[in-house]
Amino acid sequence: MAKQYKKLQNKLHPKAVKKEPEAKPGKDYLLLIMIGITFILTFAGWEQFDNTNRAMYFLLTLSLTLTYLYRHGNFPEKIRAYVNAASLGSIGLAVALFLLNLYYQFFG
Repeated sequence: MAKQYKKLQNKLHPKAVKKEPEAKPGKDYLLLIMIGITFILTFAGWEQFDNTNRAMYFLLTLSLTLTYLYRHGNFPEKIRAYVNAASLGSIGLAVALFLLNLYYQFFG
Protein backbone atom coordinates (compact mmCIF):
# COMPACT_ATOMS: atom_id res chain seq x y z
CA MET A 1 0.00 0.00 0.00
CA ALA A 2 2.86 2.37 0.79
CA LYS A 3 4.40 1.74 -2.63
CA GLN A 4 1.13 2.57 -4.34
CA TYR A 5 0.86 5.77 -2.30
CA LYS A 6 4.41 6.81 -3.26
CA LYS A 7 3.74 6.12 -6.94
CA LEU A 8 0.57 8.17 -6.76
CA GLN A 9 2.39 11.01 -5.01
CA ASN A 10 5.14 10.95 -7.63
CA LYS A 11 2.57 11.15 -10.42
CA LEU A 12 0.70 14.02 -8.79
CA HIS A 13 3.73 15.93 -7.55
CA PRO A 14 6.81 14.85 -9.48
CA LYS A 15 10.15 15.78 -8.02
CA ALA A 16 11.83 18.71 -9.63
CA VAL A 17 14.39 17.52 -12.12
CA LYS A 18 17.69 19.23 -11.57
CA LYS A 19 18.70 21.05 -14.67
CA GLU A 20 22.41 20.99 -15.34
CA PRO A 21 23.80 24.50 -15.53
CA GLU A 22 24.99 25.48 -18.97
CA ALA A 23 28.72 25.56 -19.34
CA LYS A 24 30.01 29.09 -19.59
CA PRO A 25 31.97 29.82 -22.74
CA GLY A 26 35.70 30.25 -22.42
CA LYS A 27 37.43 33.56 -22.60
CA ASP A 28 38.47 33.04 -26.25
CA TYR A 29 41.71 34.94 -25.93
CA LEU A 30 42.98 33.49 -29.20
CA LEU A 31 39.89 34.73 -31.02
CA LEU A 32 40.29 38.20 -29.52
CA ILE A 33 43.96 38.23 -30.53
CA MET A 34 43.05 37.22 -34.09
CA ILE A 35 40.40 39.97 -34.26
CA GLY A 36 43.01 42.49 -33.11
CA ILE A 37 45.63 41.26 -35.58
CA THR A 38 43.28 41.36 -38.56
CA PHE A 39 42.03 44.82 -37.54
CA ILE A 40 45.60 46.12 -37.24
CA LEU A 41 46.61 44.55 -40.57
CA THR A 42 43.57 46.06 -42.25
CA PHE A 43 44.25 49.48 -40.77
CA ALA A 44 48.00 49.43 -41.38
CA GLY A 45 47.84 48.07 -44.92
CA TRP A 46 44.87 50.10 -46.14
CA GLU A 47 46.99 52.28 -48.43
CA GLN A 48 48.89 49.36 -49.94
CA PHE A 49 45.87 47.07 -50.46
CA ASP A 50 43.71 47.08 -53.53
CA ASN A 51 39.93 46.92 -53.16
CA THR A 52 39.70 43.13 -53.12
CA ASN A 53 42.31 42.87 -50.36
CA ARG A 54 40.53 45.56 -48.35
CA ALA A 55 37.22 43.76 -48.70
CA MET A 56 38.82 40.42 -47.84
CA TYR A 57 40.41 41.68 -44.63
CA PHE A 58 37.27 43.58 -43.67
CA LEU A 59 35.14 40.45 -44.16
CA LEU A 60 37.62 38.37 -42.20
CA THR A 61 37.52 40.83 -39.29
CA LEU A 62 33.73 40.92 -39.49
CA SER A 63 33.51 37.14 -39.46
CA LEU A 64 35.76 36.81 -36.42
CA THR A 65 33.80 39.50 -34.58
CA LEU A 66 30.48 37.82 -35.37
CA THR A 67 31.89 34.50 -34.19
CA TYR A 68 32.85 36.13 -30.89
CA LEU A 69 29.37 37.64 -30.58
CA TYR A 70 27.79 34.27 -31.34
CA ARG A 71 29.75 32.63 -28.54
CA HIS A 72 29.40 35.33 -25.91
CA GLY A 73 26.25 37.27 -26.77
CA ASN A 74 23.02 36.65 -24.89
CA PHE A 75 20.79 36.56 -27.93
CA PRO A 76 17.61 34.57 -28.53
CA GLU A 77 18.05 31.44 -30.63
CA LYS A 78 16.63 33.06 -33.76
CA ILE A 79 19.10 35.96 -33.57
CA ARG A 80 21.95 33.55 -32.81
CA ALA A 81 21.11 31.67 -36.00
CA TYR A 82 21.29 34.90 -38.01
CA VAL A 83 24.59 35.90 -36.40
CA ASN A 84 26.05 32.46 -37.16
CA ALA A 85 24.82 32.59 -40.76
CA ALA A 86 26.28 36.06 -41.22
CA SER A 87 29.60 34.88 -39.79
CA LEU A 88 29.74 31.88 -42.10
CA GLY A 89 28.67 33.99 -45.07
CA SER A 90 31.33 36.61 -44.47
CA ILE A 91 34.08 34.00 -44.06
CA GLY A 92 32.88 32.36 -47.28
CA LEU A 93 33.05 35.66 -49.12
CA ALA A 94 36.52 36.33 -47.69
CA VAL A 95 37.74 32.95 -48.93
CA ALA A 96 36.19 33.61 -52.35
CA LEU A 97 37.99 36.96 -52.55
CA PHE A 98 41.24 35.30 -51.52
CA LEU A 99 40.89 32.73 -54.30
CA LEU A 100 40.02 35.52 -56.74
CA ASN A 101 43.15 37.38 -55.67
CA LEU A 102 45.25 34.26 -56.22
CA TYR A 103 43.76 33.79 -59.67
CA TYR A 104 44.47 37.39 -60.71
CA GLN A 105 47.97 37.31 -59.27
CA PHE A 106 49.15 34.08 -60.87
CA PHE A 107 46.93 33.54 -63.92
CA GLY A 108 45.57 36.98 -64.81
